[in-house]
Amino acid sequence: MKLKPALILLAVALLFAAAVPAAYGAHSIAAPGAAPLEFTLEPDEPTETPLSPQQLPPPTMTELADGVYHYFGLFSSSLVVIDGGQVLVTDPSNNARAQSLQEEIAKLTDDPVSIIALTHEHFDHVGGTSVFPDATVICHVNCQPQFDLDVLGDVPEVDLTFDTKMDVGVGNKLVELHYLGPGDGEATTVIYMPNEQIVVTSDLYEPRALTGKNWVDDKNFTGVRQILNTISQWPIKHAINAHSPGTAPQDLQENVAYYNDLFNAVYTALSDAASQGGIRALFGVFVSLPQTLQLEQYQDWENYDTSFPRHVERMLQAITHAD
Repeated sequence: MKLKPALILLAVALLFAAAVPAAYGAHSIAAPGAAPLEFTLEPDEPTETPLSPQQLPPPTMTELADGVYHYFGLFSSSLVVIDGGQVLVTDPSNNARAQSLQEEIAKLTDDPVSIIALTHEHFDHVGGTSVFPDATVICHVNCQPQFDLDVLGDVPEVDLTFDTKMDVGVGNKLVELHYLGPGDGEATTVIYMPNEQIVVTSDLYEPRALTGKNWVDDKNFTGVRQILNTISQWPIKHAINAHSPGTAPQDLQENVAYYNDLFNAVYTALSDAASQGGIRALFGVFVSLPQTLQLEQYQDWENYDTSFPRHVERMLQAITHAD
């Protein structure tokens, strides 16, 4: 049976949409004209509410600065920059969302989208570029090796790549693309507008919530910590993250504290074991620490009870195995 890439990517987006607000349990989703796709997520907070595209909240387009907007739809964010006859967007995600994004942009300008900047290589973020056929697609150089593994046939053709930093002009506005190391994936890109003091990240953190344990296997926890510590030193008025409608810098700063506290607790346990018991004690840490470590100051965060042990495991792996 031939897979339909657009439908698969829409399903992934809706699957993640279910995960973000902890809407786990049995779900059914269906694109118009397609048979329902049934799936079950292990519950963080069980729900029996079915999820369908028709039930999703309407998209929003919030102006953050002159000509700079935060589009939030299908539980995903895009930066939109409009100036001088050019339009830049980030992460169209999939065709359905990209079409909605296009409709909202059309309410602001007649100019077509001319630049698409991708925040990383994951397929639920990079789809939908074909909706903007005249746009230049930019992605970090590490995107292409991942795209070469695509079996769905819906990854974009990348027009421009960069290594550590690229400055993109949108009319008179400056948009900086920064590679600060691996984070969520190998091509993690931080987007920053220094004059407007707006930063955009994807899948590095969520407001007062731990990323669900089903979504952290490809997240480099020491890399995320490094990136968040770096950008937290930049002047920031708005911090857009991938799957939240809010842009409060406080959400970023709270997650800087979380990743630092998690790192320090895990690193201390490893150091103590290495100095006291050698290799046998280190193995013991890997077995026991995910079940015994607690960071009480974060116990009221969403997903803490179900996902924190997996976060401890991933930090252990990042410190000792660099992934």
